[in-house]
Amino acid sequence: MAEARLDQLAQSWDEFRTLRFPPGFYQREPEGECMVMMDTMLAGCVSSAMNGPLDDRRRDILQARTAVLEQILPSIGDDDYATKYFTQLHGMAVLAAELDNARSE
Repeated sequence: MAEARLDQLAQSWDEFRTLRFPPGFYQREPEGECMVMMDTMLAGCVSSAMNGPLDDRRRDILQARTAVLEQILPSIGDDDYATKYFTQLHGMAVLAAELDNARSE
């Protein structure tokens, strides 16, 4: 089960890496959240999850930031590209959490 999630996450990661960060979001902070930091933190956790189990710190970051991003997504709906980018980031974060949980079962 973990192996299938890892394959799915790796494929999503490869697709995500071809995307540019949405230019309008270097300075835009929906609901007071820095999207550059959101991207950096979640992408780092996703990358770490692909390489093995997460430590407690990364697991906590992944859980907290994924929840915040889920709340923010509706407020960026005015930018189709940013919606695509951050929706894919959110999906990868969810997969990374599922992969990490499957490894511990």
